[in-house]
Amino acid sequence: MASSAVSGDSANSAWCFGDGGSRRSPIPYRTGPLDYTPFVACHCGQKAALWISWSDENPGRRYLKCYRARSGGCKFIGWYEGRIESGFVRGLLVDLRDAVWALKKEQAGLQEQLNDAVKKI
Repeated sequence: MASSAVSGDSANSAWCFGDGGSRRSPIPYRTGPLDYTPFVACHCGQKAALWISWSDENPGRRYLKCYRARSGGCKFIGWYEGRIESGFVRGLLVDLRDAVWALKKEQAGLQEQLNDAVKKI
């Protein structure tokens, strides 16, 4: 289940939503970050949030992290489930993630062009 120790590759996936917020999870979360059981407490004593890593090393792998980590919470982080062992599946998830992000970027560009065209009319 979950581990409270920071593993070597945990840091790489902790902030997988970089680029100023433009790279979000490629799929919507099916449950909220606190809607899981059993309860796993972080070092603050609060329920740790359950996130999904979309790093190249751990695509689709869920991990627990202090819910208040970005605003001064504790340094708790731990994996909720094991690593995807199949290199093929890991590569496939990364390719699908990149395709979704590219399509979302293209959609944003097209929406901007549409908005500009509507303003000109």
